[in-house]
Amino acid sequence: MKRQISNPGRKPSTRHHVVPRFYLDGFARRGQIGVVQLPGDPRFLQNVSDATVHNHFYTVADHPDGPDVFERAMGRVEAEAATAFRKVLDEDVWPLSGDDRETLATLITLQVLRGPTQRQQMRHTALAAARLLVDTTTPQWLQKLAAENGEQLTAEDAARQLEELRAAGAIDVTVSAASHIGQIGYLLPRLIRYITGRPWTLIRFARRGLITSDAPVSLVPDPSMPAHMRMGLMTARGFTFPLNRHTALVMSSPAPFISAGRHVDEVAAGAFDLARPGSTRDERAINLSTALGARERIYHHPDDDAFVPTVLPAPVDETLSADDIYNDFDEAWLADDSFAE
Repeated sequence: MKRQISNPGRKPSTRHHVVPRFYLDGFARRGQIGVVQLPGDPRFLQNVSDATVHNHFYTVADHPDGPDVFERAMGRVEAEAATAFRKVLDEDVWPLSGDDRETLATLITLQVLRGPTQRQQMRHTALAAARLLVDTTTPQWLQKLAAENGEQLTAEDAARQLEELRAAGAIDVTVSAASHIGQIGYLLPRLIRYITGRPWTLIRFARRGLITSDAPVSLVPDPSMPAHMRMGLMTARGFTFPLNRHTALVMSSPAPFISAGRHVDEVAAGAFDLARPGSTRDERAINLSTALGARERIYHHPDDDAFVPTVLPAPVDETLSADDIYNDFDEAWLADDSFAE
């Protein structure tokens, strides 16, 4: 993160969007957006300025450039991305230039990393590590650790403390905004290639509507992936990302091109990016993918309630695995003979 000049007279931002405001405007009407609280109720309209807002979500206390330094950095990324969006959606530019493609890929990767789901996954990982440490610790080792820190601990006290720590709910972990932001900075340059290295297809709909969510980049599972594996940028077969209510970006597997002898750099440069009109089946598949990937809320244009899938998941804290999706939602639900709107 680049050093920013602090303005002592500026009031730091405390209301942080975890999904860009400019992006949600593409699903709104006169500043209002439809909201579906999972698993389906309540449903209501909300001002876009209040949607996906978490107070102090990115606040870093005592940062020399201000506690909202990350929120301001995200604002600059979003401003560049908004320009790329306008080229695609308003100026009908496709495929994108290399710089604009990189800008959009940066926003997509950041969107996967920046939200509450990622922070919750960090918490689960840290909690699992803490539990493993406690479960594999012996009273003798705990005594030794205490002695190294100048404390005398009897064998009985060490055994009792371990028993207390192993009780259900005895250990909890809190992941700070600073830790989350640090992980974003570490992972972004390492994971963005899993977005840029895929062929992109722009799908435009003339009449059918697309929904979005509080986690708008949805991962499409690979049916061959073991059921115990969790999906991520490296293991998903592809991704869907609705750009607005009538346009979606689908990022599919590069495997067919690589198998045909094409270099992955060609894919990353956008050589195989396509655009095509969407079908009823496309709309249903993309909207179902969006619904399944949502964390707590689905968002849609006020006129597009009919395009919200009738089968909705419960709120989730973690990314669904392939087993979760294919067991809970029958692919036959998508069956449709219509391949045109």
